[in-house]
Amino acid sequence: MKISEKIYDFVVFDRGIKIIIASLLRSPLLLKNPVYNFYYDRLLRIKMEKFKDKPFRVMIENTNFCNADCVFCPHRIMKRKIGIMEMKLFKKIIDQCKVIGIDYVTIYGFGEPFLDKYFFERLKYAKKAGIFRITTNTNGMYLTKEKVSKLLNIGIDEVFISFDATSEEVYKQIRPGLDFKTVENNILYLVNEKKRRRMLKPEISLSFVEFDKNRQETGKYIKKWGKIVDHISFSYIHNWTGAVESGGKLRVGRRDPCRLLWTDMVISWNGGIPLCCNDYENKIILGNIKNSSIKKIWGGEKLRQLRDFHKKKDFNRIAICKNCEYNYHQKSPWWVAK
Repeated sequence: MKISEKIYDFVVFDRGIKIIIASLLRSPLLLKNPVYNFYYDRLLRIKMEKFKDKPFRVMIENTNFCNADCVFCPHRIMKRKIGIMEMKLFKKIIDQCKVIGIDYVTIYGFGEPFLDKYFFERLKYAKKAGIFRITTNTNGMYLTKEKVSKLLNIGIDEVFISFDATSEEVYKQIRPGLDFKTVENNILYLVNEKKRRRMLKPEISLSFVEFDKNRQETGKYIKKWGKIVDHISFSYIHNWTGAVESGGKLRVGRRDPCRLLWTDMVISWNGGIPLCCNDYENKIILGNIKNSSIKKIWGGEKLRQLRDFHKKKDFNRIAICKNCEYNYHQKSPWWVAK
């Protein structure tokens, strides 16, 4: 791993550092500093140009079925149709990614990826196609011994596991429908089996969504898991474009043009391409991969116009962006866009 990547991981995954940086990023002393603003605006222009022709990452929603009822997730109120992506469509997406040089694909969306019977077949196809980095995100309930063996045999690059409590009592409050002990044991089995096989991959990262119900457990959590898994990713609860009450703590300071409009393409299970990963209802559809292509949609007029609104900071012109908390400077600064 390069020194620059080690520094990046340290900044992104260390909770203490993230708190300090977030505090700095919302400070008026920094935000009103002309030198900082000059270099930050310059960075925006460079990154926007870099991702003009293709996204940094393609997120493929293999399914939006879910076995959980998490309190900070709007899946419980989602009205969008539920389904599983056709394998033919998935292959088309991967083939396009390979042709235009997209080397980062994550296979999951607004659901639990392991509920898809084609999940491992998809991983194999993407690996065989030569996609450099393939990741997924799971709640961990289905990380059985059999499925762990398949994951390791295929050679997935990174697995994010959403697990945000140290005690069973707190976990039950946060993620109804899931079993604390089962998930904990599944994580440990994955870690130990990877170690037993002396494998460097997949990187195993735990995702901890921090808010009032579990904040008191962060110290114990780091102490317990810090030396077991590769990374712990701490994030704050956000409002999902206004669908979830977050307390409004993120709505402080400046808002940037949202980097998701330049870095990430989301493809829903039915081929529709919503504006971003926070558009869980798919209210704004940029196109459909069934009758178009990644390149055409990414360079299309609809996305260009929506980006222009963001460049002008005219967020009210886009209904789902109006109340979204994601693009506040301390939440998702462009510094983290690779």
